Amino acid sequence: MRVVPVAAAVAALFWASNPALADAPLGTPPAYAADRALSIPPNADAVDLRIWVPGLDQGEVPQGLTVLNGKHVLVSTYNEGRAGPQDCRVHRFDAETGAHTGSADVPTACSHGGGMAVAGGRLFVTDTWALIELDPDALFNPARHDQSVVKSTSLRFPIRGSFAAGTEKGLWIGEYKRSAGASLRFVSLASVDAADPATGLAGDAIEREVPTPVRSQGATVAADGTLWVSASSSQFGKLYRLDPTTGDVLAEFDAPVGAEDLGTDAAGRMWTVSEAGAGKYLNWPAFYPLVMRLQPSRLR
Repeated sequence: MRVVPVAAAVAALFWASNPALADAPLGTPPAYAADRALSIPPNADAVDLRIWVPGLDQGEVPQGLTVLNGKHVLVSTYNEGRAGPQDCRVHRFDAETGAHTGSADVPTACSHGGGMAVAGGRLFVTDTWALIELDPDALFNPARHDQSVVKSTSLRFPIRGSFAAGTEKGLWIGEYKRSAGASLRFVSLASVDAADPATGLAGDAIEREVPTPVRSQGATVAADGTLWVSASSSQFGKLYRLDPTTGDVLAEFDAPVGAEDLGTDAAGRMWTVSEAGAGKYLNWPAFYPLVMRLQPSRLR
C-alpha cells in the first residue's frame, strides 16, 4: 500500500478542486515528479494556467521570461551540464492555449540567460554581463537558426543583466542582490544600437534608475506603465508593483517560491516561471517547476 504524505494529499485536493486548474499541468512532467505532488504556491487562486518547464530531466533551469507580440510566451533556461559556453535555450508557448510551440538553443556565448525582454518589438536576452539581441523568426527556424543572433553586447558595471523588462523605447536592466542596494536601470534602444559590442553598455548609457527590492529576479512593464518586479529565494516569493519614476512600492503580494522573470501578454495577464523543483533545486521544500499564468486582479 502506497502512503501519500499529508502535504501531498492536501496539494492534490486543492488543484483538483480548483475549476481552472483541475487538469494536470500542460506539457511533460519530469520523471522525478512521479512520487512528488506539486506544492500549493501563495496566491494560487490567481493562477489560471500551468505548464511544465521543458527539459527538466535533462537539467534545464528556468530563468528569463517575456511575451512576444502579445501572444508568444518565451522562457529561457540554462544547463550547467552542457559542454562549451552555449548553455542557454529558449522555449516558446502559446499565451492562450499554453501549447509548447518550439525550443531552440541560443547560438552564442550564454551561461545563465537570467532575463528576457521585448523592447520596441525586438527580442533581448540578458546574461549577467551580456545583452543578446535575437531574431525570433530565425531562432525557431532550423534553416536560419545560425543567423538568429543580431548582436551581443557586453554589459559593464554598474549595469548587470540579471533580468530585464522592455518598453517601446528601451530596456530596464535589473540586478540581483541578496542585500539592499539593487537597481533597475533604463537604457534606450538608441544607446543599445550605438554601443560597440566589445566596449559595451556602461554607466553613461543609463537614463533612469530606480531601486528594487532585495533578491529581485524579474520584471515586466504593465499596460499602465507601472513596473512589476518579482523577488524570491528557496524560502519565499514576492510580487511588487513599483512606481517607474521613484521605485516606490505601490503594492506587494506573496508569489511562488523561486519565481523568476515576468511577462505581460496582450490580455494583461502576468506570466512567471519558478525554478523551485528544477533538478538543481530538488532539496527545496516547494515543488512547482512550472510556467504559470496569473490574473493580477486576483492577487491578494
